[in-house]
Amino acid sequence: MNYRFILSMLLMLFVSSAAPAQANPGIDYMRKIEGAFTQIAESVKPTVVSIRAERKKGTIQQTPRSPHPNMPLFSSGSGVIIDPAGYILTNNHVVSNTRRLRVRLWDESAHWAKVVGTDRYTDLALIKINPHRKLPVAKFGDSDKVKVGQWSIAVGDPFGITRTFTVGVVSGMGRSGVGVARYEHFIQTDAAINRGNSGGPLVNIDGQVIGINTAIPAPGSGLGFAIPVNMAKDVIKYLRRSGNFPRGYLGVSIQPVSQDMAYLLGLSGAKGALVGSLLKDGPAEGAGIRMGDVIVRLGGTRVVDTAHLQRLVGWTPPGDAVAVEVVRNAQRKKFMVKLVRLPEQETANAKAQPSEIDEPETRKNYGVALENLTDELKEKGKLETDGGVYISDVEEGSRAYYDGLREGMVIRGLTYRLPGNGKTPIRVSIEKLEDVEALLKKIPAGANVLGQVVRGTDRGERTFFAVLHGFRR
Repeated sequence: MNYRFILSMLLMLFVSSAAPAQANPGIDYMRKIEGAFTQIAESVKPTVVSIRAERKKGTIQQTPRSPHPNMPLFSSGSGVIIDPAGYILTNNHVVSNTRRLRVRLWDESAHWAKVVGTDRYTDLALIKINPHRKLPVAKFGDSDKVKVGQWSIAVGDPFGITRTFTVGVVSGMGRSGVGVARYEHFIQTDAAINRGNSGGPLVNIDGQVIGINTAIPAPGSGLGFAIPVNMAKDVIKYLRRSGNFPRGYLGVSIQPVSQDMAYLLGLSGAKGALVGSLLKDGPAEGAGIRMGDVIVRLGGTRVVDTAHLQRLVGWTPPGDAVAVEVVRNAQRKKFMVKLVRLPEQETANAKAQPSEIDEPETRKNYGVALENLTDELKEKGKLETDGGVYISDVEEGSRAYYDGLREGMVIRGLTYRLPGNGKTPIRVSIEKLEDVEALLKKIPAGANVLGQVVRGTDRGERTFFAVLHGFRR
């Protein structure tokens, strides 16, 4: 037996056990991060409240498992204290159509709340309690400086579990099309947001509020959306002063510009907002803007897309005159438009018309049947004006179907470009079938055209534009 070897091993074990433990830089770094999150939680949680709303009858759909019809219906949400006197910022959908609001603070004290003001177009609301003492107030950050990849922390009451603290990163900026509000420019985060988080704050690692949590695409999706706090700052001032947020109105319906549309409209790229319809006697019509114009600038700011134009117009005070630059037949034109106040009847979630949908496969036939518009068809389609060709049938799955055409619509204009004819598009008014036949003889077989399409509704005619891929009868 090698005693010398055994002795040396025992000596090494004794020395290693007697020596002080060496620091682990990785663990120390993680402890610092852990400590930072703990400090954020301690500073933010006292400013977050739980909101319990008693709904008015009929605002929550009854199911076989719903309570008795005479029993009150409740929902929950969150809010953040923005003033020591008891003003609380939350979501409009948390407090809308409610009979009573009960707010619970961090110390478990409960208070009745009143609604000071709401803005359904941004899904924001301001409520107030009377706490009889000064309350801790959240610190506001600057959402314009937020970048993808930065830490984001959601605080709120998901599923009624008070002041829950979840950590993630900002995974996207400027998100729209979520369908929650008219004006969407959301911060996207992967910090866990669930039902009940609505109205609570999204904060950065400095404990500053950068957004108000408002929506999730679907439970378990791993994504959430928050209203940028800079947008909320503007709205709060008016909600506190007058209970609502007055915003400008241009008097147009708009739709996105696709790449195919950009070519047919004589644009260099898919930017701006295409004017589909004009409000009769509205500001835009009075100034000279027409259907088919593409709004590319407003007040000196380049318009990126439809959501951007809506925000620019909505944040311009009613009564202000703004410069509107459009592209019409590849030519730029400028107009001065005096905005009016956004009508109350405007819906918060106006559905966009189909613009461009990827076609699943190439088909030989376009798949649409057209006929001249008669008085009978005009009445059937709820149409108000004469002229155009009536779409009497659309083959499901055809090119026409994927271009957005449906039975009962009317085509009143077609725009095309000829190879070698520069950037100038040619627009033809369509009054009858003969006009369509004449146009098809001029353009190459299978060429795309831009259709001015009208559909009838209970509220009148609505116009939109759609690229008709390989249009033919």
